[in-house]
Amino acid sequence: MKKVVSIALALVLMLVAAVPVFAAPSPTGTYVYVVVVVPTPGGSGDYEFTTDIDEDGNQNVHITPKPNPGYTFDHWVIDGPYRTDQPLTDKDLDLIITGDIKVTPYYTKDGESPTQSVTTDTSDKSPQTGPSNAMPYVMISLTLIAVAVSVTIVKSKKSN
Repeated sequence: MKKVVSIALALVLMLVAAVPVFAAPSPTGTYVYVVVVVPTPGGSGDYEFTTDIDEDGNQNVHITPKPNPGYTFDHWVIDGPYRTDQPLTDKDLDLIITGDIKVTPYYTKDGESPTQSVTTDTSDKSPQTGPSNAMPYVMISLTLIAVAVSVTIVKSKKSN
């Protein structure tokens, strides 16, 4: 009888441990990812940015260039995972970031043409982060295997 109770207790503990797998992560209000803004070589401007967490738990970044007198903002170069519907030539840029990013604002001297071409990530998929979608099924399978093994052990002890 003690073995049956201990097996039942082990199964309950396994099920309780599996509960966080099914729970959606809640927004914490803290910033998960780091935003580093690298000044343009030559120091032709500055920038301002803000970041916050929305109700869905996404980290949003708003960034604005501040060109020095005699310079005009040209484009942004962003290294790292992000999503935006805006071209990288927009002055005020809104991003949803899914990892640490490095942002560089580029400026041109008034009257000069840009020296770099701008490319925009047009993919509609962002990298998947967090636990795998298969994790709940793995936990359920392991729990069912543990139950089957426990029942087999109890039945073999009774027949001996």
